[in-house]
Amino acid sequence: MPRRLTRCLIALLGLAAACGGPPERVVTPFTEEHEAVFDNGLDLVRDPDTLEGAWLGSWEEELDGRITLADLVLLITVQTVRHDTDLDRRDTYRLHVRVDEEYLGDVEDEIELVVRQDERGFDSIEGNVRRILDEQFIAFVKWQRDEETGGVRARWHLSMPTEDVASRTRTLLQQRRDVQPSDPGRRRVIIRRN
Repeated sequence: MPRRLTRCLIALLGLAAACGGPPERVVTPFTEEHEAVFDNGLDLVRDPDTLEGAWLGSWEEELDGRITLADLVLLITVQTVRHDTDLDRRDTYRLHVRVDEEYLGDVEDEIELVVRQDERGFDSIEGNVRRILDEQFIAFVKWQRDEETGGVRARWHLSMPTEDVASRTRTLLQQRRDVQPSDPGRRRVIIRRN
């Protein structure tokens, strides 16, 4: 390859990287601890204080684990839900989501969240497909090396963005990850009415 062409290709690659390609995804080993809180599912808890006893303790522990271990914490909107069935008759749901706000980490404007039939959170998505479409959620995401494709996939959990859940999320982000609000004088309040 002529030297001039090589220099042009290197310059173009450098320019493309500088112009904001997708953020680098750092993947750490995915453990049983991660598996427990990034279940590729959702919870529909609007007010944690309505949970009683062990349910509340479990919900708080899982939220703490998600925030402590997450690579990303985002406010997202589910734009499209696609259902696939492979040749072995295994179902998969693919949620195409728009990122409305990044609380922790950097990610492109749209991402895909996948849940397979053999994963713990599958039933929570399958039973609520119509309910989650065009709705906002707080997404907790951990990157995992995908054994099937060799690439990187998102492991995730979705929670309702009610003020009670959002407030606990913001507080834990400050305590566990030292994430400060971007503008302390202004606070975004999300109020969901269904």
